[in-house]
Amino acid sequence: MAHCPSCGRYVGPYEACPYCGAHLTRRIPIRVVKIAAILLATVGLAALWFAATRAEVPLIQIGQTGATMNMAYVRLEGHCTRAPSYDPESDYISFWIEDDTGEIRVSAYRAETQQIIEQGRVPALGDLVEVAGTLRVREDFLSLTINVPEQLEITRAEPVERDIGTIVPEDQYLRVRVRGQVCQVYEPYEGLTLITIRDETGSIPIAVSEHLVALDGLTPTLRFSTGQPVEVVATVSLYGDTPQLVPASLADVVSLDQAVPIAVEKQIGELTAADAGQLAVVRGAVTEVDPFSSGVKYTLDDGTGAVIVLLWQNVYEAIPDTGQLVTGSRVEVVGRIDEYRGELEIIPDEDGITITGAGPASTPEPAQAAINTITPAQVGQVATVQGALGEKETFSAGIKFELSDGTGTIILLLWQNVYDAIPNADRLVAGATVKVTGEIEEYRGELEIIPEADGVLVME
Repeated sequence: MAHCPSCGRYVGPYEACPYCGAHLTRRIPIRVVKIAAILLATVGLAALWFAATRAEVPLIQIGQTGATMNMAYVRLEGHCTRAPSYDPESDYISFWIEDDTGEIRVSAYRAETQQIIEQGRVPALGDLVEVAGTLRVREDFLSLTINVPEQLEITRAEPVERDIGTIVPEDQYLRVRVRGQVCQVYEPYEGLTLITIRDETGSIPIAVSEHLVALDGLTPTLRFSTGQPVEVVATVSLYGDTPQLVPASLADVVSLDQAVPIAVEKQIGELTAADAGQLAVVRGAVTEVDPFSSGVKYTLDDGTGAVIVLLWQNVYEAIPDTGQLVTGSRVEVVGRIDEYRGELEIIPDEDGITITGAGPASTPEPAQAAINTITPAQVGQVATVQGALGEKETFSAGIKFELSDGTGTIILLLWQNVYDAIPNADRLVAGATVKVTGEIEEYRGELEIIPEADGVLVME
């Protein structure tokens, strides 16, 4: 204060007026003002920081987002509906979450991605996800970018023990634990490997993408082999309407030391249409062999009933001892039950049929007959004839010859699988003399004799 408030005279720096003795109030020093301003600013910033770090990011529903929320920092909650995609070169990761109002893509880049992986915060299909980040709103696209990895939280459900055959489309996003045997490993296209496993109740594929392999830090080579027993913890996904399993990590596919049964042993008489699609083990004797254009049908009887064992051509050709698979043979069959035109069939793979014995003595070979004595009345019966071969004629399902013995002519029909199984088939040429035992059939007014592979003998 430069002037006395009492007498009004100039007093300068004095604390008391030298003229009237009045007490003078001193001006606040500039330094004090500066210090006070700094303290006040510091306290204000601390208060703002405390409020910002303690304030909860607002939780919204995905369907509430709009153009006015572009770049807003929000929190979302939903279930992961698409397995993560990961590019190790760019360190980019993305996944999709969904709530009752919509779906959104969530992504992270570089340093944030590495922290998410290192901290084990990568979500799996079906996980409950709570995440905060910056909202990006476009006209036709919605996304959220993670800025703080610690604001990504996942909750993973405990797996439910299930048999493979009980998994249905309604189980989508259910986390399950199954045990089975690897029956196929293949790549439908580059970047995806399907490992099909089966148990006594059915089979299901495990989908292993290149992104899953990259997240696990493994090489693309998967070490799973046919017949390997495994335990799998994974989430049920759908390919179209077909269930498949998607594990959170390859560590969730564990090899087992103990074998897993893949088929139920049944008597043939117990099989019903309700068993269609399941695997079964049956044993019995072959009572009839019926080659057809796409393979061979065997009738198998165990005393309680009979069933068709269907071998497709490629399966038949892969079996090493089909020459022993004849009427009277006793066999064990592991295959899938099917129904065709009201008739039950069991369809094995090439390793699903085992010859266990010769079975009952075979029916004596019928007496040799002259070809001209064979009539349409004998269709369905077995006959033995001998004669000279005519020219070889190839058709879509096999080989045909005219067979003549001087009294008449009959068509010798060899299905392709039968022809391939004849040990000396190269000797079946025009002019060769053969002895044939086979079933008499009629086709378009012509009589045919149709043998099995062991029913053709080339005479010296």
